[in-house]
Formats: sequence, C-alpha cells, structure tokens
Amino acid sequence: MDKERLVSFSLGPFSTNAYLLINNKLNEAVLIDAPFETERLVKFIKERHLNLKGVILTHGHIDHIAGLSMIGAPFYIHTEDKEFLNNPDLNLSSLLCSSICIDKEPIVLNEGKLFIDSFNIDVLHTPGHTPGSISLVVYDCLFSGDTLFFDSIGRTDIPLASHGRLLDSIKKKILPLDKRMRVYPGHGPPTTIKREKEHNPFLC
Repeated sequence: MDKERLVSFSLGPFSTNAYLLINNKLNEAVLIDAPFETERLVKFIKERHLNLKGVILTHGHIDHIAGLSMIGAPFYIHTEDKEFLNNPDLNLSSLLCSSICIDKEPIVLNEGKLFIDSFNIDVLHTPGHTPGSISLVVYDCLFSGDTLFFDSIGRTDIPLASHGRLLDSIKKKILPLDKRMRVYPGHGPPTTIKREKEHNPFLC
C-alpha cells in the first residue's frame, strides 16, 4: 500500500491506533477503529474533504469504539462482538470510565470478503482477545487490532478472552500470510509477519 493511501493516528489515553485508508482518486476513505479523542482525525477528514464510507471495528473494547459518537459513517463489527457495544462490562468502560453504550445499529461482519465502495478488504476472524476480534488484509497490509503486536500478543485476562484461541488465531490465520506483509496493530509500532515469527517471545 502506498504511503499516501494510509494515514495512522495514535489517539486517546491508551494510545490506540486508528488507520485511515484513502482512495485518492475518488477522495473516499475507510477508517479502522474509532478510539477516544478523535478530534484530530475528524479534522483531518474534514480538511481534506474526504468522503468517509465506513468504520471497521477490529473488536468491541471501549478504546476502539469510544470515538464512534463523533463519526457519522456506518460502522462494522463482527457478529460475535456486537453485544460489546451496549454492554459496559464487556466493552470495559465500566472499569475505566463512565459506562458507555453505543446505541446505533452496526453492520455485522463474518469472515470473508468485504467491499465498501472502492475498498476491497479480506476479513479474518481472529478470536481470542475477544470472541469477535478480526484482522483485516488490505493489499499487502494486515491490520491486526489487539490480536498481534510488535513483540507481543493481545491480553486474555479480561471477560470472554481466551489465550488458547488467541494463539490458535495467530498461528492458523496470521502467521501463514506472506512473511513480508506489514502488520499494523491496535497499539504500538508496525511490524512484519517475518519479524514476529522470528522474534515474538509469545510465538517462539
């Protein structure tokens, strides 16, 4: 993916990564995750007159969904994380701040192809961090949410998480991808499949 087609933002108290995919020819965009404190992101979209076609949530935790209230586009979430949107105990907002519920109805996803206007996205169901965690393949990039990080993996000491399912997802869905593929996680710096195969202490 060309650099001009991907813009990343680290936002909110948990430094959550949000990724804006941009089709420059059509001036269209798709957003991956909607963290706290999206003002800078919303300003960027408005200043460039981008037509935001949708928001894809990698999972339903509060630090990835809190910004939906500031974004008017349709949003997508895996069917197994839909209940997180209006359950503060599952989305963890009851532990971190005032309880937050998302009342707007999402478009539910399952594994497979996702077409949002000009964007062609492969949705991988990668449960473990949450039951409905997903990773997204767009061209030569993988957006891994909170499943795989630089030198780490997602937490599993939270409601409905499973360490076994998480490792299974990584080993069966992510590691078989092209080793040169760039990985953009939900927190922290980007990495590659090759690097994590060779150096991630949780996978060695």
